[in-house]
Parts: sequence; C-alpha cells; structure tokens
Amino acid sequence: MNISALDSAIIVAYLLVVVAIAVVTSRRVRGTSDFFLAGRSMRWPFVGASMFATNISAEQFVGQAGLAFVVGLAVANYQLAGVLAFVAMGAVFLPIYMRLGLYTTPEFLERRYGPESRRFFSLITLVSITFAGIPGSLYAGGRVMEVLFGFESIVPGVLILALAAGPYAMAGGLRTVILTDFIQCLLLVVGGVAMLWMGLSYLGGWGVFETRIQELQGADNWDMLALIQPLDHPNVPWTGVVLGLTIHALAFGATSHVMVQRALAARSVHEARMGGLLAGLLKIVAVFIILIPGLMGYVMAQGAQPLIEVASPDQLYPAMVQALLPVGLVGLVLAGLIAALMSSLDSEICAASGLFAMDWYQPYRPAATQRRLIWAGRILAAAVVIIGVFWAIVVIPQFRFLYEYLAKFGSYIPGTIVACFLWGMVSKRPTRKGAFATLIAGSIFGVFLWLVNDSAVLNRLVCGEEGLGLAFLEMHFLHAAFVIFAVASALLFGFSFAFGDERPVLLEQGDETLMPTRQQDRVYWLGAVGLLLVYSAVYWYFF
Repeated sequence: MNISALDSAIIVAYLLVVVAIAVVTSRRVRGTSDFFLAGRSMRWPFVGASMFATNISAEQFVGQAGLAFVVGLAVANYQLAGVLAFVAMGAVFLPIYMRLGLYTTPEFLERRYGPESRRFFSLITLVSITFAGIPGSLYAGGRVMEVLFGFESIVPGVLILALAAGPYAMAGGLRTVILTDFIQCLLLVVGGVAMLWMGLSYLGGWGVFETRIQELQGADNWDMLALIQPLDHPNVPWTGVVLGLTIHALAFGATSHVMVQRALAARSVHEARMGGLLAGLLKIVAVFIILIPGLMGYVMAQGAQPLIEVASPDQLYPAMVQALLPVGLVGLVLAGLIAALMSSLDSEICAASGLFAMDWYQPYRPAATQRRLIWAGRILAAAVVIIGVFWAIVVIPQFRFLYEYLAKFGSYIPGTIVACFLWGMVSKRPTRKGAFATLIAGSIFGVFLWLVNDSAVLNRLVCGEEGLGLAFLEMHFLHAAFVIFAVASALLFGFSFAFGDERPVLLEQGDETLMPTRQQDRVYWLGAVGLLLVYSAVYWYFF
C-alpha cells in the first residue's frame, strides 16, 4: 500500500509522542509503586481509557472484525459482555482489592486462602500472557502490517511491533502505559468512527446497509444482524452468551491482573469504579466502530466486482482501510491501528513484569531492593516478548481465526479461577486446602476438556462409540466455560468440607480511607444504571 506524505507524518507524529511520554515518565520511577501501579495516582478518565485501550486492541480490530465477516453481529456479544464485567468489577471486586492494598490480583488469593494459591494463579496468568496475550497482539499486528505495507509474511510486522512497544513499557512502567493508552484510546475511537462513516457513505447509509445484509445472507442463513442466535448456532449460541461469556467477562474484567492493574493504579475506589464505567461505555461504542465495519466488509466483498478481496478474514479491516479512506484519514486510522497494537502489548508486558516481581521474585528475595524488583520485572518482560514473537509466528497461524485461538484459551482455563475468587468473596466456607486442590483439579479438568474437543484422537477415545462413549463432553467452548466454573464451584465446597474448617483471613481488614463516600456511591450507581440502560437498548435494537 502506498502511504502519502501526510499519512506518514501523522504516524510518525504519533510515535514521537509515545516516545516523549516514555522518556518523561521513566524519569519519575522511584519505586515499585511508581513502576507497577503508577504511584496509585491515576484519575478515572485515564483509568477508563487505559482499560478500554488494553481490551480493544488490534486483536479486536483484526480478529473480531474478521469473525463478523463470517459469523455476523453476534460476535459483538464478546464486547458487550465486558460491560457487565466492568459493572461487577466496581460493585464487588474493586472495593475489596483496593482496601487490601493489593499489588496484583493473585495476591488476593494469598490473603483469602494462602500463598500456594497465589503462586498457582500467578503462574497461570503468566502462561496466559506469554502464550495468548502477547503473541495474540503480535500476530494481529503482523497481519495488519502484512496487508498495509505489502510485507510477504507476518514476520516483519511482528518484529517491528515487538521492538517498538517492548522498550517503552519496560522503561516507564504502568504510568507510561496508562498515559500512552489515553492517547491510543482517542485514536482508536476517532479512527473507528472515521471507518464507520466512510463505510456507510460508500454503501448509501444505514438503511441500505441493513437491506444489503438481509439480501446477501439468504433466507436459510443465520441473521447476521442479530445479537441473539439460536441454541444450535455453531459459533455464538445464546446459551453460550448467557453462561459462558459471563465467565469470560468476569475472568478478564474482574480477576485478570492485566485489566485490574489499571484500576489498582487509581487514587481511590471511586476513581477506579468510574473508570470502569467509562470503559464499559466505550465497549458499547466498539460494537459500532469494529463489528459493524466487519459486516460492511461482508457486503463489499460480494458481487461480480467486489470492492475488497481478502485471502483470510483476519485481513478484512486493513483491506477496508486501503479501499475506503482518503489521504489523511488513512494516516489517522493507521495510527489508531498501531495504537491498538501497542496498547494491548504494552499492558501485557507491564502486567507480566509486575506479576513476576511481586508474586515470585519478592517472596523468594524478601531483602531485595525496589530497584532490584523493578529490574527483575523488566528481565522477565523481555523474556516473554521473545517467546511471544516465536508463538505468534509459528503457532497461532495454525488456527482458522485469531479470535478462535484467543476465545478457546479464555474458555477452558478461567472458570476455576473465577469460582475461587467469587466464592471466596461471598462465603467464608472455602478453605485454604480446598481452594488449592480446586485450582489444580479444576485446571486439569479444563485442559482435559479442551483436548477432548480439539484433538481428534482423544475425542474418539473419550467420546466415540468404540471408546468410552462420553459424548456429552463434546460441547461448544462457551458452554465449556460455564461447565468448568460449575464443576470448580462444587469442588471448592466439597474439598473445603473434606479437608476441614480453616478460618480465612477477614476480608474486612484494610485501608478504609480509600472507600467511596455515600455521595460517591450514589454517583456510581446512577452511572451504572445509565450504562446498563444503554446496554439493554443495543440488545433491543439488534435482537
């Protein structure tokens, strides 16, 4: 793709701003609180923008837009589930996290159960970041750059992105990441709105777009403009949305350190909660700036002379940029895509460094200085980036869609974690030994269920008539997420009863000065109700 001088200047200007922010903020790092939690000083607009930019990365622009091209608007349920997660985060999880003064979300499991549960969850999170989060972002970036810059493969784009985002995240820590995410959020929204506007203009408006979708899909196909799909839908059955995506959302929005780390950087519970509401509102906006353009691509790729042609659905969004946008807007949207690539990657890098330093290095080196902790985190971050580059180039291309890989990774693992967090907060019954046994057994069950559904050989042995005949284990991965949560919940209470009654640390302990006032509580709940009304209106329109 030929990029004009103006478009190139916009991209270069964006990159210079990011470098300048990294240089300035890295000089303000004085200790672990500054590096891993931005000094716990962030206001809600920055917290919310960083949450959104972390969640809505190029994985969404590339993966979900491409999946909408094939499946339809039902893929937007992945976005909308995040709205409920951010409300739940503010209502239930954040007050406990922040009152306890946590550095990482695995630290909660130590306070509630014991150190072995903390280390287990921290290890699982590091594995997820290393083999899903970072390589997913790198692969998405490689796909974008392959199309836009004419590379022959994803390799150059993956390497460029790793070398661009890695150093500034390692240098300035979370403060750098949040401030750059704020700019990246603005670019994401502005670029997405530009794509939506130009796409509708090309197609002749919203009414024409809806008519074309209905004509192209045919009477026998799924309704591509419907959020709610029948039970037998192969990709997004409504039961999977209600049950499985709830577990997905709670895992990423309320227990994942990658996301919660931004909230922990806020100066109070109120600032963190309001940031979550902003992120939830932006998730609704994302339906229109990511998923609707994916459906527009479905229309534009049809006919005797299609506007765009793609070899893979993951190439859809960059192909639309190339086909639709004029000089100037191309640079703006490209800057937004680069911002999307970097915002998710820098967040994963920062989270990995914090998890390793605070959950692993510090417990084994209690006398380590804060400077040494910071450097331990930086070294680990460099290692996971190197592994992520290899995984993005070699493994992820074996899957049909980027989002298929990420969705499956997020379905078979987190159900057990969510069970231990949720029941540990609302009940005193779960015990230390019960929780640790559940984390191990539930995770093994999740991996087993994944292999049964993804390995043809194991599927025949376990589910086939000539094998064990356990056909009920064949299930959609969204259904599997809820089944794993239910099994883990039963295991947690069962093991806790069997292993005896160990009283947990009281979660009411902690710093009460961070808690919201009565007036702040009213403001939050008014905002939450308003957000849920908008959320409901979207479902009503696209039912």
